[in-house]
Amino acid sequence: MADKQHDLPMKYLDRRVVERYLKKGLIDEKEYARLLKSLPDLAEKAAKVETDFSSADELGPAR
Repeated sequence: MADKQHDLPMKYLDRRVVERYLKKGLIDEKEYARLLKSLPDLAEKAAKVETDFSSADELGPAR
C-alpha cells in the first residue's frame, strides 16, 4: 500500500496554506487528519530557544 504522505503533493501539506486547499477541495480533510496522525513525534529532537522580550517603551525607533 502506498504511503499517504507521498500521495499528496508536498505543497498541499504546508500548514500555511492547507486551509485554503481544504476549502477548495484539493485535499480531503479526513485524509489530511490521517496524515497528521501518522507523523512521528519529533519533540525530543527540537532545539530549545531562549528569547528576551522587551516592552514597547524599550524599543528603538521604527525603521
